[in-house]
Amino acid sequence: MKPFVSLCMIVKNEEKVLGRCLESVKENVDEIVIVDTGSTDSTKEIASNYTDKIYDFKWTDSFADARNFAQSKATGEWILVLDADEYCDSENLKTAIRELKTKDKDIDAYEVKIYNFTGYSGESIVQNVSIRLYRNDETIGYYRAIHEQVSKKEGELKTDVSSLVLYHSGYLVGVIKSKQKNERNSKLIDKEIKTSGNSAFDYFNLGNEYRSVGNVEKALESYINAYKNKPDIRYSWVAFAIVQIINCLCDLHRYLDALHVIDDAELLYPTSPDFKFFRAKVYFDQHRFDDAAVVLEEVIENKDKYQYCITSVDFLEYRPHQMLGLIYKHKNDNDKAVYHFAKALSKNKFCNVSLFNLIEILTNNCSLAEVESFIQNNEFITNENELCKFIKLFISLSQFDLANQYIQKLKNDGLIHHGFAMKLQLVQGNYSMMDEFFKTDTINNLNLLINKGCLDFYDLVLYSLTTNDSDRIASLLISLINDEEKKQLLNFLFNSQKPSKIIKNDLLELVERTLQVKNIKWFTVLAQKIDAFPAIYQPVGHLLYQYNFKNEAVQIYSKIKNTYYEEQTFVNLIEYHSSNGNFLVAKDLITESIEIGYTDFRIFEYALKLDGYFAKTDGWNINEIVNNAFSHYPGSQSLGLLYNLVQQQSQGNKGNSNQLTVGFFLETTFHYYVYESIINELLNKGVNCHLVINDYFQEQSETTYMYDDLMSFIQSLDRNDIEAFTVSMVKESQFKYDCMVSCYYSVHLNEIANKHVRVMYGLAKDNWNFSWWNVFYDKILCYGNYDYRKLNIDDNSVIIGNPKFDKWFRKEFDIERTKEKLLIDENKKTILYAPTYGHLSSIDDWIDDVKALNDDYNIIIKMHHGTAYRESETYRREMIMSSFKNITSDPSDLLSLFAISDFVITDNSGIIFDAILAEKNILLLNTNYNTSHKDMGNEIKIRETIINLDKGYDLRRYLENESIFKRQKDKLSSIVSNMYHFRDGNSGSRAADEIIRLLNQEQSATEENKFLYSLRRRVFGI
Repeated sequence: MKPFVSLCMIVKNEEKVLGRCLESVKENVDEIVIVDTGSTDSTKEIASNYTDKIYDFKWTDSFADARNFAQSKATGEWILVLDADEYCDSENLKTAIRELKTKDKDIDAYEVKIYNFTGYSGESIVQNVSIRLYRNDETIGYYRAIHEQVSKKEGELKTDVSSLVLYHSGYLVGVIKSKQKNERNSKLIDKEIKTSGNSAFDYFNLGNEYRSVGNVEKALESYINAYKNKPDIRYSWVAFAIVQIINCLCDLHRYLDALHVIDDAELLYPTSPDFKFFRAKVYFDQHRFDDAAVVLEEVIENKDKYQYCITSVDFLEYRPHQMLGLIYKHKNDNDKAVYHFAKALSKNKFCNVSLFNLIEILTNNCSLAEVESFIQNNEFITNENELCKFIKLFISLSQFDLANQYIQKLKNDGLIHHGFAMKLQLVQGNYSMMDEFFKTDTINNLNLLINKGCLDFYDLVLYSLTTNDSDRIASLLISLINDEEKKQLLNFLFNSQKPSKIIKNDLLELVERTLQVKNIKWFTVLAQKIDAFPAIYQPVGHLLYQYNFKNEAVQIYSKIKNTYYEEQTFVNLIEYHSSNGNFLVAKDLITESIEIGYTDFRIFEYALKLDGYFAKTDGWNINEIVNNAFSHYPGSQSLGLLYNLVQQQSQGNKGNSNQLTVGFFLETTFHYYVYESIINELLNKGVNCHLVINDYFQEQSETTYMYDDLMSFIQSLDRNDIEAFTVSMVKESQFKYDCMVSCYYSVHLNEIANKHVRVMYGLAKDNWNFSWWNVFYDKILCYGNYDYRKLNIDDNSVIIGNPKFDKWFRKEFDIERTKEKLLIDENKKTILYAPTYGHLSSIDDWIDDVKALNDDYNIIIKMHHGTAYRESETYRREMIMSSFKNITSDPSDLLSLFAISDFVITDNSGIIFDAILAEKNILLLNTNYNTSHKDMGNEIKIRETIINLDKGYDLRRYLENESIFKRQKDKLSSIVSNMYHFRDGNSGSRAADEIIRLLNQEQSATEENKFLYSLRRRVFGI
């Protein structure tokens, strides 16, 4: 009978793991084919216990060749492919084969899930999928020299997913070191890239090789090339490439770049926990512990939502619990830390990070009996290796009684028992056992103790420094050590020879050992040696501070000039002085660190926490510090919450708990000038005012330049009586304004204010301007009867005039400043050409006609902010820039430009209504779009009152006819009165009064407008 499943393997020197693999499959496969590529150990002998189909194959630098050779020797209907360092669960394989017999006959191959154990003992898992089951068909086989892939010679390879799960131990640290495959793999990948022509998959694998040997820059470059050249986003390796890009960026401390990649990845893979965890990891590495905790708790609480694990199931529960344990331990919340460490261990009992931290908390807070009971109940110790691990842990935690108790569990007459007993005495300052050992025992036994972990190089160095027989022991160590750097360390410590290589890390490791076990004698001896290396004062200070020798750390730091302080030094000193009540010293350190350019999150965090102690001192500007903080940590919820508290405390300190705070929503610089007069009047009436910037604009390529321009404008704004924040800052801080003023509705306005007021942006585009979204507003500030009649719902609107023109009517604009920026010939009349942007713009049809006027008129181009900054407007922007000299998009120039100009030429732009209010001579240019554009409502009637010119009309002829402009102004006079009720320069004051009146109303009074609020609930659900 023909076999159903044939196992095919290629092997070389796999005696350590081959038996495990074959044992896991032998009961369920019908045939085993082993192809050996040159073993020199007992691999073939082990294989012969399971099969007689063992074949030799001369290595050709191609895994595909070897795989296909193995397939050629198989006779089964299906091929199962395993590597020697993989294995499976026997019952799972049986189920998968049973499913194989009942599945679709058209399927050629099946993907299986592979769990890769990583780290030293498999404490982390990385998963991937790979085709490992395929039909034994001569048209199906492997291609590619390395990272070989299954393909079909004719037609498409039809695949499905199997329930089979494989387990892989080849990525364990010890295995990687012993195999030394990186050099071979890199050569094969380079060869494959040359053969295949820069395949994206080859770049991905090359990135893996670079990263495994620590070349992060090259790895990142390879992963980016892989992603750029991907054939399809749905390939499983593509998501892995994104993960690796994030890992590389984190390794390089390019955290903001990593977060940008994570933002995009979460949109592509919204149900993956991987990218949520990586976001938390970035926050954790930035010391943003509260921000990280929010992300991790959300994943754990909604784990059913995040079931698409890309690289590891660990990111769903195990790693989030582990990191939360570390966060809560840092925050001294031991109850929560214990809970999360225990949860992490329940998911992975090999998690040494969780185990060590958990034991540290328990030993500091529980009795010895309770600690031992906990260890026994959880069955953490099942063999001698695990027992040794706990002994070393107890010694490193200075829990010497527990260490001794567990040493007694070892065999009394064994060398290991003697070695740990010797180390325990050593760290407590008793050298008698060590002295005796070095007098009577052998070098072989010393090596055995080192290999078993009872002693190590640093133990022996510290012993040598303080024993009475120091010279002899040191000479022995120097003769035994082959590592050049460690040999130089010994010569420096014992022979005062200045090292030619840096031995900083070894010195710091020695210092940390002394502090771990609180051996002050050892530290004192080392400190005398360290005096020769001022460059490591600060790292030593950091270690002292970490192990709670804080006064000694501060003494070390005092030897260094402040200008040479590292960020960690500043952080430690700020924490030290603030905890001791030296707030002004802490304040000076915060200020100095920020002036130097340090941006550690904790510095900003301390600034906010301590603001109340020195808010009124000279040189302290918390708002400037906050803006700096958010530029480096955009969207930080914890910073936002702290700043919210600062604001509340600030208002409380002013003794006015009823002081109002009003926000003004900006998406362009033009919005500021719409609001400016209102802001000034509110400030005069004692109301706080904030500029609230829509930072979501920066995420869209179409508006990113507009956002950048707005941010530059805000930074250069010469006033210190208002503050600026982004929408994301406001939302994440959960701060709610008393009132938010905006020109139009945006979804980003939701839930950031108790009341909303609209101030008119202009009167153009009726069908948009007077649309449904106006029911969002509690109050609308209208120019005059024209917009009031269209917007008012039971007195929710009020006529206040046009605040933007207050300076016009008060003549407070600076004509000379504007003229200095332009080339104006006083002997010529001046034309202001102000086209709109997009398909309604007249630039495409009329730019040559306007350009033809250059010789006889001063032409000033007022670019719409859309034309100036939108990506889609690039070609119009370039036409303008190449045709004219006097160009501005600065909204602060508008009133001065009106004053300078004799004529305004425009199109579908809303500037027409400003020109009407300024009583200018106006020409309106029609475009091809105008002929079919009939959605402007009553606005059309107003535009028809103005001189309209179709393409082909002679501009010069109209500009020279003064009588037509006089008739136009006569016609517009009644329209102006209807559109703009007030023209006295006090519109901003009226607007401010209306805002204050709205906010001072009783809640019951504001809800009397039943019709408006029912509409709002219907449309917005609020």
